[in-house]
Amino acid sequence: MKNTRERILIAALIIIATCGQGLFFAQTDDQTLSATASFNAEEPVTPETPIEISLNRELKSGEKIAVIIGETDLTSLFTQSKNRFVYDAKLMSLPLGKSNLTVYLIDPNGRWKEIARLLLLVQSSEPKDQSPKIEETKTEGQTEKQVEEKSETEKEVKAELAKTEEPKTVENKAVETKTDEVKTEAAAEPAKTEETKTEAAAETAKTEEPTPEPATTEKKRFFKFLPTFTISMESQPFQSNFPAETRPDKRATFTDFNLTGSVKTEAKVGNLTNESNFDFAGSSFKEKTLQFGTLAREAPDVDLASYLMNFTVGKAKVSLGHTSFGNNRHLVSSFSSRGLSVSVPINKYFDVTGGIENGTSVLGISNFLGMSQIRHQVQGATFGIEFFPKRQNAMRLEITGFNGYFQALNGVSEGRIVDAERSRGFGLRFVTSDKTERFKLEAGYALSRFFNAADATLDPEGKAVVLPAVIRSAYYLDSTYQLLKDLKLTKTKNLNMSFGFKYEYVEPLYRSLGASASADKVTQDYSMDAAIGEITFQAGHARSNDNLANVPSILKLLTRTNRFGVALPLAALIGKSEQPSPFLPRLGYSIDQTHNFGAGIPVNGGFEIDPATIPDLVNTNQTASSTWQFKKFNFGYTYSRSFADNRQAANENKDQLGWAHALTLALNPMETLAFNVGFSFDSQQNFELNQINRTKTLNLGTTWQPFKRATFTGELSQTLAGDEAKTSLTRNVNYSGQFAYAFNLEKTGFKKFGMQAFVRFADAFVRNRNFVDVSNIQTRTKIMTAGMTFNFF
Repeated sequence: MKNTRERILIAALIIIATCGQGLFFAQTDDQTLSATASFNAEEPVTPETPIEISLNRELKSGEKIAVIIGETDLTSLFTQSKNRFVYDAKLMSLPLGKSNLTVYLIDPNGRWKEIARLLLLVQSSEPKDQSPKIEETKTEGQTEKQVEEKSETEKEVKAELAKTEEPKTVENKAVETKTDEVKTEAAAEPAKTEETKTEAAAETAKTEEPTPEPATTEKKRFFKFLPTFTISMESQPFQSNFPAETRPDKRATFTDFNLTGSVKTEAKVGNLTNESNFDFAGSSFKEKTLQFGTLAREAPDVDLASYLMNFTVGKAKVSLGHTSFGNNRHLVSSFSSRGLSVSVPINKYFDVTGGIENGTSVLGISNFLGMSQIRHQVQGATFGIEFFPKRQNAMRLEITGFNGYFQALNGVSEGRIVDAERSRGFGLRFVTSDKTERFKLEAGYALSRFFNAADATLDPEGKAVVLPAVIRSAYYLDSTYQLLKDLKLTKTKNLNMSFGFKYEYVEPLYRSLGASASADKVTQDYSMDAAIGEITFQAGHARSNDNLANVPSILKLLTRTNRFGVALPLAALIGKSEQPSPFLPRLGYSIDQTHNFGAGIPVNGGFEIDPATIPDLVNTNQTASSTWQFKKFNFGYTYSRSFADNRQAANENKDQLGWAHALTLALNPMETLAFNVGFSFDSQQNFELNQINRTKTLNLGTTWQPFKRATFTGELSQTLAGDEAKTSLTRNVNYSGQFAYAFNLEKTGFKKFGMQAFVRFADAFVRNRNFVDVSNIQTRTKIMTAGMTFNFF
């Protein structure tokens, strides 16, 4: 376990340095979120292969990630660790065949945005059935004539075997017996003549005893029951605070018990197969229970978190539980909730998919099917046409209809007012590609009618003015073309180059309850990706603007973005590629520049009073990185620079400049011992205030496995922050140490048991000094936590 953790840590550091993530500042916190997966779209995986999704940055407060495979929402089965999401396929196998894995970002307002769509190819790991083959090689002592006669005998045997596929009668049973005898004779005495074989067959035909049927390799009926339960105890027996008044009034010390469980079943009866998974969760601490946000103290201590039942008959599939449906970006795009989704191929040219789901997420046993509230659900169906079924997505058209109705439902902890909403719409989606898949195109169109339905909760007397329904449209186009594919430059270097273009147009006031779209906005994106062996280049330009109706009194905001990046392993240019020198680093560089500005001064919009309110800001971010990899240690260096150029009228001096140096070192002298060191130094300059703030951070970490199943980890970090004028100084020192032990006992059936235990101690010290006010404030917190987990599966 220790080696795995260390490898993950080292790999993460390398990726961070190589890709130029480094240390970013406030201007880079809003970078576009993207996701990558651990699998390759061109290489098949088995149904039990774990899936890992990595994000290019950590999620912000209130943000969530949803993962849809095909039409099934499997978010609840992913385990999150910072910006990594891991799916354990042992809980629920991956669906066989080709399917799309789609990753969505859910913002704090509940809007969904697609950030990645990846092709997942899953093939069965079981060996395919093979019919018995008759040996054709000439054995020692056989003549050519004997081999020839044996070949003729084998042809007769195969012909007789083909007859056994027909329904058996008494005569057929006799023929089947004759066939087995002929096969035996052919193998033992290949030199028999045709007359001898005929006599043997005639003699065998007299018997009417049935021959046992060969055993089938695939069971027509089976049932598997795979439960998993985890009972955990987490405790904080000790907490010390200085000064004493900083000690929290509640839960300074506590002991909680948690229960999580999963019940998986697999069954098959004839052509009907079923895979089901039910997840449960509970806690002794009421505020950690699943439905505390909506039921408060009435929430059950143990509740149903999610479930999914997949039924397959032939190629038709029905999913019940936490599922999703919809493939139109602006109308209904992988809407996920509890309900029903279906996928029925009519023939090789036509198919139908659809779903009925609750309008919001459902927890617990109530509304088990997710379809009990007709006025709080979404409904939709898609009719798909494959024009060339022999090649998937060669040319495909999808026609979608959608209807959604949301009631004004609020959780007990929500502080916002919502209104009843309804939307209905129609959409088209077209996908095509050439035979080599060098050219790919996807286009979509959506027409939606949105309005606020009457809401007796907000307007009990019915005196509110009813807003008219709004009918608006949205459309998009995504295309890529691989201009150069595996063009030979040298014996070991190939050149690949592809171009991409994206266009999206969403009319003002457009809205659909089944998808998230930024209304009143048009966006264009141009991209170029190239690779020469291991050397990769990326470049792109994006532009967008709002106020599509050109309302004179509304500010039109324009955005222009340019980006460029290169990853350059020096070993690809110097030395032998088959034996790269560890002294040659991997270099990386990226730059992106974003310009946000107003197109002009709106008429009678209030901006003419103070032109400084019209934005005009240019943000430029650059990152350079280098990484050295050796057998026992890795070293990395990253430099990043950000500059915010404010060009607003009368605010030209409100610029900010930031830069940072970061060093990382990972040592692995023994398989059971590893160290990591990190140091960073950054500076932030505010030109308006003529102020420079600097921060130094040192991190030390170690992992030691003193004996099998036991792991000790320790971390020490210190941060010094102050300004160049030396008016203030802040010092933070944090230390933590943890000892963990894991024990697993595996047998057959349900006789499997696992136990993990840990003890952790943390000490945090903060000192704030202000040399102007002559103040010195110190705080210190010591906390000990312990936990134990028992797994039954």
